[in-house]
Amino acid sequence: MHMRPLWPLLLSFMKVHWISIKAITLVLLLSAFVYGGYLLLRGADITMPTLFRPAPGARLLMSMDRFRFSRSENGRVSWLMNARSADLYENKEARLQEIEILFKNPDNDKEAALRGENGTMDTTSGNVSIRRGEREVRIVTSDGYLLTTDSLFWKANERIVWTADAFKLLGSEIYLEGVGLSADVDMRTIVVKDNVKAVLQE
Repeated sequence: MHMRPLWPLLLSFMKVHWISIKAITLVLLLSAFVYGGYLLLRGADITMPTLFRPAPGARLLMSMDRFRFSRSENGRVSWLMNARSADLYENKEARLQEIEILFKNPDNDKEAALRGENGTMDTTSGNVSIRRGEREVRIVTSDGYLLTTDSLFWKANERIVWTADAFKLLGSEIYLEGVGLSADVDMRTIVVKDNVKAVLQE
């Protein structure tokens, strides 16, 4: 009877046994790392990296080109706003580019246009704030007034504009400058806060 040598079987058994020991050791090491990490970070304030966090502030709902918004009084459009583009947010704010607001006086045929490069609008109240970009913010009226400044705020319900910045107002009969202004949009009623200078034109 021919007997096979035992050493190949023994060697095979030792290889299997060695692989099993390595696998068990690897599992034990991973478990130790996980448990050690838990003990180390337990109670720690862990924040999500900025890259993965949503940006703070209101969520953007929609971006659009050629944005239009209007308000009516007694069935007539009292003012109409056009913007080259608008980003609309969930908090009812619209961030606008290249803005023009056309004002129509319901009592007469006078009109005024407010123009600026950047601004925000509360789409609930209709209030608008416009800031200077490369060009000044300006109002031009149908009877020849030109107002220029660095920022203007439009209060829709009261139909007034105001600014805390320096301004210049040029008309056919008067030149006016100062710091801080509140006025109706056709420039018929104007209140200046500081450093007023007026020159009557002939």
